[in-house]
Amino acid sequence: MPTLVHTIAAVTELAFVADAYPYKNPDTIIVILKPTLRDGLPLTKSTLTFNADSFTVEAVLEAYEREVVSFLSNTLRTAERLLAKSTRTTLAPFAPLCLN
Repeated sequence: MPTLVHTIAAVTELAFVADAYPYKNPDTIIVILKPTLRDGLPLTKSTLTFNADSFTVEAVLEAYEREVVSFLSNTLRTAERLLAKSTRTTLAPFAPLCLN
């Protein structure tokens, strides 16, 4: 158990973590992301859940990259595609005016 306490303390020092604690039983650890990140994420992405036996700083970093960073990058790509489509259609009618 002392190792788990040290790991939780180390995880809470990560820049994106607001808190980490055992949840409902000592075998489940919840990691809560900082509010600035949580505001833009769906509820399912704003917390990370781990089994205590596999809870390490590296596991938290990996889960953060897999769940949160991947979600945000996919969202950004989708927004860029939508913006590119809407910009092309609005600029097309003005193109002949620019050529004169």
